[in-house]
Parts: sequence; C-alpha cells; structure tokens
Amino acid sequence: MPEAAPRPKALGLPKGARLLRRTEFLSVKRQGKSFADGPLAASFVARAASLVRAGSQPAVARVGLTVSSKVGGSVVRNQVKRRLREAVRHELSSLPPVDLVLVARSSSVAASVEEFRAWLRRAAARMRKGAGR
Repeated sequence: MPEAAPRPKALGLPKGARLLRRTEFLSVKRQGKSFADGPLAASFVARAASLVRAGSQPAVARVGLTVSSKVGGSVVRNQVKRRLREAVRHELSSLPPVDLVLVARSSSVAASVEEFRAWLRRAAARMRKGAGR
C-alpha cells in the first residue's frame, strides 16, 4: 500500500488571533469605534500594550466574525463565514493591533474572498487613522 502524500500545512487562524467570548464581542462593540462600508460593518478597539506579555510575540489583531440570520439561512451564513474567515487568514498580518468585530451585511452573500480581502486592506488603513464614529 503506497504512503499517502503529506498534506500541505494549512494557513490557519491561530487561537490568539480570535475573539472567542461573547463578553469580548460586546466590549468591542460598546467601547470601540465603528464603520460600515459595502458588505461588512466593523467595530474596533486598539489593543493595549499591557495586554501583550513581555517577551512574547508582537501584538496582532484579534478578529471576531458575526453573520446573522438576516444574511440568509444556515447554508448561506456558513458560506459567507468560510469566505470571510479565509480573507482574514490572508490579511491578518497586515491588520493593525486591534480587537476587531466584523459583521456581515446582507450584501456579503455575493462577495468573494478577494472582495473581502480588498475590504480588509481598506479597513486596515482606516483603523490605523482611527476613523470611525
């Protein structure tokens, strides 16, 4: 029986780069700046230097994704989440050190991974400037 070819290492979204708890999402929404443009809305808060352990890796963005039932049924929501997660994986290194909550709007159903990536690049520039409400 021939050996299986080794799988290429997946481009993952590390646990340290994700918002995991409801309280984290709510805190960003309540304390952060917000903006909406095209298929996504975003809220963000700059990560404090005190949250990063001394001697560890530099601060990276932590991202949380939300796709409500207003976008569509479960199949459609999961398709949007997969495309959005893929875009975040590719653009994570270019995001400033913020806690970021992305909310998919109904127009996100038609958006591709490349469109989400372009949106994230524009959003990164906007977050660096501190724009929002």
